[in-house]
Formats: sequence, structure tokens, C-alpha cells
Amino acid sequence: MTLIEGVLKDHVFIDFGAEILYGADQMYLDHPCRFATVAFELMATSLLCEIADRTRKDQGFKPMHPMDEYTDETCDQKGFYNFYIGLNDWSARKCDSCIEFIVVNSDSEDNEELYTIDLGRDEEVAMYNRLDEQCRQHLGKSCADLLAEAKRRMEEDQ
Repeated sequence: MTLIEGVLKDHVFIDFGAEILYGADQMYLDHPCRFATVAFELMATSLLCEIADRTRKDQGFKPMHPMDEYTDETCDQKGFYNFYIGLNDWSARKCDSCIEFIVVNSDSEDNEELYTIDLGRDEEVAMYNRLDEQCRQHLGKSCADLLAEAKRRMEEDQ
């Protein structure tokens, strides 16, 4: 197991209590090209929240959790983050190139803003494998099965 795989195994979990979203997106190269997508909400683990807090702190916003010079009293305790990741049948690695997070219930000016945590190529592959492992375990379906279902739904809607 690589370091990336170990970190994802310990800190990335699909929230199976949230709805899995099947959809379609499109890209314009010379003409529109539609492709199937599947989106998951992720649980807000301590690592994902710390990355989100550091991202926002670097932009001058208070973190949601105590860190560095911020204490329980000086951080934005009422706010929280919603994390999302998607699959798609457009890219070679079948995984989005980032984890998205939204700032929720914050008193900061960036409330409801969308941020990204970029993933490198190896991280995309490891993330896909982590999501696939969880889907097989909890849904009895692979990520490829879910993408095929999204593609069927997309074609039925045309």
C-alpha cells in the first residue's frame, strides 16, 4: 500500500446516507460531447476539514476548527464543510481531478463558496480505487457499474 492509498483509506469515506447523484456533463472541444457522471458526498473527516481550513486560512478567512493561532473561541465554530467527489466516463482515470468543498453556515464572507482540493494523477487513481472499494462493499456495485447506470440514464433522457 502506498502512502496516498493509506491516507485515503483512513480519511476518505463516501457518505452513503446522502443521495448518489447520477447525471451528465458536457465538454466543448469542436462540438459538444456529453458524458455520464456520478457524484458522491464525502464525510467531513478531520483530514479533509484541516485541508479545507488551511485553504481558507491562506485566503484570510477564519478556520472552522482550532489550529495554529486559532482557538475554540477565535475560529468559526458555527460553520462546516460539505465535501464532494465525482466519477465520469470522460477522463482516462474515471475520477474527477479534485475534491470540491462548500463552506456552509459560516459567518465569513465566503459562506456558500466552492473551493477545490486538487488531485494529481496518482491521487486520482488511488481515489477511484478507494471509491470503488467502498461502493463494492456498501452497494454491491463497482464504480464502473455506477458509471454504466449513469450512462443508461443519460441516454434515456435524450
